[in-house]
Amino acid sequence: MINKDNYKIPMICIVAMNQNRIIGDGKKLIWHLPGDLKRLKFMTLGAPLIMGRKTWNSIGRPLPGRANIVLTKSRSWIADGAIVVNSFDEAVLRANEWIINRIKSNIDVNRKIFLFGGEQIYNLGLEYCDLIEMTKVIYDIDAGSKFPKLNEADWEQIQLEHFKKDKEFPEYSYWRYKRIKRY
Repeated sequence: MINKDNYKIPMICIVAMNQNRIIGDGKKLIWHLPGDLKRLKFMTLGAPLIMGRKTWNSIGRPLPGRANIVLTKSRSWIADGAIVVNSFDEAVLRANEWIINRIKSNIDVNRKIFLFGGEQIYNLGLEYCDLIEMTKVIYDIDAGSKFPKLNEADWEQIQLEHFKKDKEFPEYSYWRYKRIKRY
């Protein structure tokens, strides 16, 4: 397992989920929120994303301007634009290398690693994140992949923005969760 003290690049969890912690159905985006997609792009551009193969498949293509690191159990799976890895340790190592190589090449880089989903990736990596950028969507669905249940006492929760439901989009809000340091 990764020793958190062995790397200095912060890992941030980024997630959109509904009130039942549902993050996806394994096939496609459940909801379409253009404002949230713009926010996601703004936060993650120039950074490595660690995602699972199902998340990759639901997107259907690499997200440009980012390292798309795909963790899969398959030793033979390949996809154009994906950096394929077979362990979480390897994913973090490749993310760090990608950032370091961009710094050495004087290429703009976002010095953060983003835990991008889905359920298994969040379960593997959430303990290494001290920050969660969360979109909470009011959307009636209770089956699908879930975000891990958080111990609320371990996180300071800050609501950043709230958007009311309209004809095109469900109600949603942006939240930032900061891990509370306990010594």
